[in-house]
Amino acid sequence: MAERVSGPYRGYYISAAARLVPAADAAPGSVAAGNYVGSVSLAEHGPDDPHRIETLLELGDEQRFGSEDEALGFVEQAARDYVDRLLGGKP
Repeated sequence: MAERVSGPYRGYYISAAARLVPAADAAPGSVAAGNYVGSVSLAEHGPDDPHRIETLLELGDEQRFGSEDEALGFVEQAARDYVDRLLGGKP
């Protein structure tokens, strides 16, 4: 699993994570092909702030990615777009 924190972006810190989901036909314990799934959380006062925004975001049709970087980039951009919608447009 990979994780990165960026920010502040318009007052919010973005914590993006990507984890590998092995292919359905992969043998247990093997390093086989799979897809990455991304997740993201926002915090106002830093990445360790217990007051996080919890909401479901529509991420579109693409939900699985071929690399950690693709998954992290996608969910991080989705979080920025969400913050822009919350605060009324781009800065």
